[in-house]
Amino acid sequence: MSDNEPLRRGRPRFARLLAVTAATTLVATLAPGAARAAGSDAANVGFGGSLVGTQAYTTAGDEVLRGTLRRMDGGEEQLAGVGVRLAGGSQGIRVEPSELSLGADTATTGFLAEMRFTPAGGAGELATLFSAGGGLQVRAQGGSLSYGFDYRDGASWTRASRSVPLPTAGTEHNLALDYRPTGGGGAALRVWLDGTELPTAQGAPFAVADPSAFGFGNDVHPSAGNRGFPGDLRRIRLAPAPASAGYDNFEFQPSGPTEPEPEPECTPLNAEPSVAISVSPADCTENIVRKASLIRPTPQQYAWQRDELSAFIHFGINTFYDQEWGHGTEDPARFDPTDLDTDQWARELADAGFQRVILTVKHHDGFLLYPSRYSDHSVAASPWRDGRGDLVREFVDSARKYDLKIGFYLSPADSNQELKGVFGNGSPRSERVIPTPVPGDDRTGGPTFTYQATDYGAYFLNTLYEVLTQYGEVSEVWFDGAQGNTGATETYDYEAFYDLIGELQPDAVIAVGGNDVRWVGNEAGIARENEWGPVPVRVKASSRVDYADTYDNPATGSRENLIETVRADQADEIRWWPAEADFKLTQGWFAHPNDRPKSTTELMDIYEKSVGRNSVFLMNVPPTTTGRFSEASVAALRAFRTELDRVYGTDLAAGRPVITRDTAERARAGRAVGERTAITDGDPLTAWSSGQVGAGSVEIDLGGARRVSRFRLAEEVSEHGQQVESFTVEARVDGQWRTVAERGSIGMSRIIRLDTPVNADKVRVSVTGSRAPAYLAQVSVYG
Repeated sequence: MSDNEPLRRGRPRFARLLAVTAATTLVATLAPGAARAAGSDAANVGFGGSLVGTQAYTTAGDEVLRGTLRRMDGGEEQLAGVGVRLAGGSQGIRVEPSELSLGADTATTGFLAEMRFTPAGGAGELATLFSAGGGLQVRAQGGSLSYGFDYRDGASWTRASRSVPLPTAGTEHNLALDYRPTGGGGAALRVWLDGTELPTAQGAPFAVADPSAFGFGNDVHPSAGNRGFPGDLRRIRLAPAPASAGYDNFEFQPSGPTEPEPEPECTPLNAEPSVAISVSPADCTENIVRKASLIRPTPQQYAWQRDELSAFIHFGINTFYDQEWGHGTEDPARFDPTDLDTDQWARELADAGFQRVILTVKHHDGFLLYPSRYSDHSVAASPWRDGRGDLVREFVDSARKYDLKIGFYLSPADSNQELKGVFGNGSPRSERVIPTPVPGDDRTGGPTFTYQATDYGAYFLNTLYEVLTQYGEVSEVWFDGAQGNTGATETYDYEAFYDLIGELQPDAVIAVGGNDVRWVGNEAGIARENEWGPVPVRVKASSRVDYADTYDNPATGSRENLIETVRADQADEIRWWPAEADFKLTQGWFAHPNDRPKSTTELMDIYEKSVGRNSVFLMNVPPTTTGRFSEASVAALRAFRTELDRVYGTDLAAGRPVITRDTAERARAGRAVGERTAITDGDPLTAWSSGQVGAGSVEIDLGGARRVSRFRLAEEVSEHGQQVESFTVEARVDGQWRTVAERGSIGMSRIIRLDTPVNADKVRVSVTGSRAPAYLAQVSVYG
């Protein structure tokens, strides 16, 4: 493929991407520490993972956790897209790093700590925002925010302490701490609040009550566990102190003011529509936006997002151990579902409107749901079906019976293979033939491949080969970058993984751990208010792409974000990389006793904030130890389907006459105005455009006053891309036009739910900002 060959309809796995030259500008600098590798972090968590009771937290996406994180009393609320809400008292988050110990009696080890938090107000005396080892605290005291630590000065106790006004309640703040022993037996605590350095607290190394404990939102001192700080935690981070102190060591604190660089002169842009286009700091602002306007989905990505409703099924050895993450030591004999019914799974999901279903074939523990030639840690070692069962086969047959597309989740992590000396053994990459023949191998005539891979990379490729060749067409391959419940670290052979998937299942999208679909940034099912298909990305050495900034940036893909990341040399490409919003119907990914499914109201809210925000709704429904969905889960699925039909079953705009700027001009010229247009014909591939950037409006006659509570809009993105940056919705009520909504992006699906329904006889949608002429494919109205 030449440098200038468009990638519009291809699968850009390892080809060099479209190279275009232009000039660029800088609006904001790189945030402090943003280019710093997170390899040394003990914890870097945005609470997008699973926080169930007082069980150990399980990470999601690119979160880092070396050690354990858990709730102090199991009572705090995990918030959709926000983090964790603490009510004070005994609530809080306790982190015990595996590789960061303060010291036996005094804190002789330095550390960094960061947090984003929003105080709720009403903090009690000594309400603790952060604590370390039981001897260092940041807390509300005497109406101020006090920070410091306790140490012995000879025979007496002394506290090195400073204080500032309490941060404003209801507003998000950033706290950063750098504690380190200094020469001559001293110690210093430097603190930054919202980017401003506060006076340093100095003394001797503080006394340690618990050398491995850090608290966010409460104290970890054994006698002070009821000093919770009420408010929301969005992100937290712990890391060993680097060699030198300074604000640049922090990762997600606000940048200081900078002078913008001058705008270079723009050069003509020579580029065609593509799934990905290269960018560089040499691009001018105009060309950055123009490149984003040229990004298009592949046919596989477009088909994936059209499905809208996807289901996850987590079922495995963890189900029978009542746990979320296994250790690889689990006994396969415990896997014995008493009434397995994969038909029930598929039937209930299909009846609820789901289009595809993803089975967890292997979780981080390494237990496989099919008999593999490469592992004895599988259903073949269980009593289920007398050791001759293949759960993946039963799942696939049921899914096809009910017309569900099939996906497989294979975790790259594998604690069982670590115990066997394969995962993370430090083996060099060498040439491996996939599939690797085994004694008694019954396969003949299949394709073979040669890859450079580690010992574990070869194992994973062999199991991937099995599931992608034995079960027919696969529509989605899902894996993340977790390392598992493990002490070893494996550098995954992503490039080989991607290539093998592309060779064996070329129509499958690679999700979350791949370059076709990205993780939305939380495990609450909530997309950004403005979710974009074209986003800036970094391309790693493994050919894996990642967010150009951070996975939880609410502005990812916006015009400002595109310009900032490109100008700061954080982005290598702008790529069509749509978001998948995953979440759990019940409390955990795997089933647990006394699970309580989400209510219909909660599911509808998630639907409207995922599908309704240009994302895909991916809901996990876990079978119980019986091998069936629980009655409560089935009831939740059915109620959700009923409510979707009730709310979205009748489109008041379907087939209604539409007036656009174009048809209004024709009417004035005496020409007939069509009664059906692309906007109300129900076909997502037909569209109308004003032909202008940032302009155009459509008006729909509802045929009389109708109660209106929701709107659904869509752009035609497969040929024309995602362009709308802002729009308004008006309703004509009692002969008067009223603006009822103003929003940003649209994409493939945008749902607007009015706080107060209106009785309108006409509605009007006007594009007020776009990157290129927008093509509206749908305006639907619901009452």
